[in-house]
Amino acid sequence: MKKRFAYWIALFLVDILVAIFAPRLTNQNIFLEILGVLFIVYAIVLNSIAGRTLKLYGHREKKDKFSPPDKFVNIGIFSCMRHPGQFGNMFFLVGIAFLSSKIIAILFSGWLVFLGAMFILFVEESEAIKKFGNDYCKYITTTPPFKFSFKCLREGIEAIKDK
Repeated sequence: MKKRFAYWIALFLVDILVAIFAPRLTNQNIFLEILGVLFIVYAIVLNSIAGRTLKLYGHREKKDKFSPPDKFVNIGIFSCMRHPGQFGNMFFLVGIAFLSSKIIAILFSGWLVFLGAMFILFVEESEAIKKFGNDYCKYITTTPPFKFSFKCLREGIEAIKDK
């Protein structure tokens, strides 16, 4: 858990540093900045829905503080994609880069998203398979790891507001 958290923090820090210190090759671009804000808002919404869903459905007994789920969750936003929180993290990385309006930062964020996706698919997926077993293996065959869809957001919101 701590290693995963450290990995994502490292990606965020590298992304921010590149966005700050990369040379500006073009003028500031309001379109890129607006797109960056939209990506960041989408990231926050995805993370919020995913976190709330895991808090409501991911524990056998109610917990007040943050803790990893001990129960398999495949409802709400998790019925559309396996890793909505991490997908939100990726949008956050890209949003920061677009907000900087620096082409180098935007291109570099693509590599960070690639590294994030590989970490999820090779490290976190194997941990989930060990933890949740056959249920998770079946889930992998029917649900994509990531999916950009406003329908997924709606399903996620409905799952949390109903409970």
